[in-house]
Amino acid sequence: MKRNFIKIPVLALVLALSTLALNSCVKDEETSITEPTRYTSGDVKSYADLFKVFWTVMDQRYNYFYEQKRADGMDWNAIYREYYPKFAALKTFGKSTDNDKDINDDKLKAAQYFTDIVNPIIDQHFYVDIKLPASNNNVVSTYRFSGGMKNKRNNIYPFSAKYGYMKDRLAGNALMLDNFLLAGNLKSNPDIYYFSFAQFALTSNLKIDLLDKYLTPDTGNGLLLTTADIDASKELSSIKDATFRNKVRDFTVNILNQWNSFPASAEVKAFNDQIAPFKTTEVVSDAFLDVTQKALTKSKNLVAYNSGATYAPVLTAESLPYIQWFVSKMGTHVQWGYRLPQFQDAAQGIINKAPLYKNFFNPLKKGDIKKIIIDLRGNGGGAIVDARFFTDRFITKPAVWGYQRTKEGNGQFNYTPWVPMQANPHQFGLPSNIPIVILTDKGSASMSEMSTMMIKTQGSQVISVGDYSAGATAGLGSPDDFNGGTRDQIAGYLTFYMPLMAAKDASGQVIEGVGVKPDIFVTPPTDAEVAAMQSSPSTFVDRVINEAVKYLSGK
Repeated sequence: MKRNFIKIPVLALVLALSTLALNSCVKDEETSITEPTRYTSGDVKSYADLFKVFWTVMDQRYNYFYEQKRADGMDWNAIYREYYPKFAALKTFGKSTDNDKDINDDKLKAAQYFTDIVNPIIDQHFYVDIKLPASNNNVVSTYRFSGGMKNKRNNIYPFSAKYGYMKDRLAGNALMLDNFLLAGNLKSNPDIYYFSFAQFALTSNLKIDLLDKYLTPDTGNGLLLTTADIDASKELSSIKDATFRNKVRDFTVNILNQWNSFPASAEVKAFNDQIAPFKTTEVVSDAFLDVTQKALTKSKNLVAYNSGATYAPVLTAESLPYIQWFVSKMGTHVQWGYRLPQFQDAAQGIINKAPLYKNFFNPLKKGDIKKIIIDLRGNGGGAIVDARFFTDRFITKPAVWGYQRTKEGNGQFNYTPWVPMQANPHQFGLPSNIPIVILTDKGSASMSEMSTMMIKTQGSQVISVGDYSAGATAGLGSPDDFNGGTRDQIAGYLTFYMPLMAAKDASGQVIEGVGVKPDIFVTPPTDAEVAAMQSSPSTFVDRVINEAVKYLSGK
């Protein structure tokens, strides 16, 4: 099952490779070159051409041929020798004279050939979409081929099912963000904290990321409106009657002054004064929330400078051009000079995101959370930045948790050296080790697996329970950074989703296509159990949760 998988960081590899001589881990007879072969649609005029382009792209960019050859004997050169004649025997590609039945028959044969070729691929992020001719009228059918596509996958518990099951089993202080996050102390075991979320998108959705101060533009900011600008306005001077002109002028200056009183207010000052303490502690205090709410509320009740009704006392046909000029300048003054929307977004974000900090991050840092279940079942991964924002909070000592490599040339085995990946403690993470149980299943992919491997480096107090994870550990990234991987459309017929890096765990084992082995294996749920979790959450028994609670109860 393809989900939102992570983008493994390439920066560490880039920096490491800049200091290493790039000798292949496995020597290849071909000379290493820097640019993979580029193709256009003109390079594909037959099924044989289509296969050759596919085979060559894989040959030059796929990262696991060495491991596949060792594990299951896959010989990519033998694949070419076996299948090129089969594709060459398909004659209907691009032939307008052939009837639809012949075209369809060849299409189905080609689809079966690609299925047989791709099914053994161990990279669980990988897939390729291939367009195959379907009729005389230039109609094509797009097929998706991926590793393990012919295999029956183990059942998993999706987050939505777990949410419905667990929400009534957590104490009153629980965090509940429907369809995204669920966390809190277990009612049955109040000393155990439970944390689960749908995907690694915590940073983008829940991180409080603040500037040093708001509503404080630099001196000389040319976007600000001043009384001098008003007095120099050609639109104002065009009002002929001096008395009326002054009345209009004073009226708008008063609006400007009223609005400017807000950034200079005690509420804004109090808000800005709370930012530095938050950045140095990450503590969301009641005082911080109080001043944030007050400043935000006041910002929504300022003079309505952009409402026509506000100018009714001075609005005439003669003053209209000036009023329009003033409203436009005030808009720039407010929106871009003082950047009011930026403040309002930040303030609302603090209020919306505070529960995660107050109920989880802050107690975790204080040491109030003594035992925890991190439920990553059904979590298909997501953003690598969550490693820094979330996963590192459970790291108490630096540790190498895995290795990466990519292709340094077009040869089938032209690999870079393996480069270590290290987890480091978070500034506001655990003060000391605590018992941790990570729940996994075949839906735990990519960043879920990375997090599992990272946290399990911390010692025997961390275990994983459930099924093997998905085995989707290869690193994504920009396909132009290295020779490995591609996520481009190639030759108009093939669209690859191929990671640019291979990965292995801290022990040196490549677990792609296998997954992280749980310390306590629990057989995957049956079809009946998956259905029962959703249909009968009050009576359903989650065997994996029970094993985790049983383990933690003895700690």
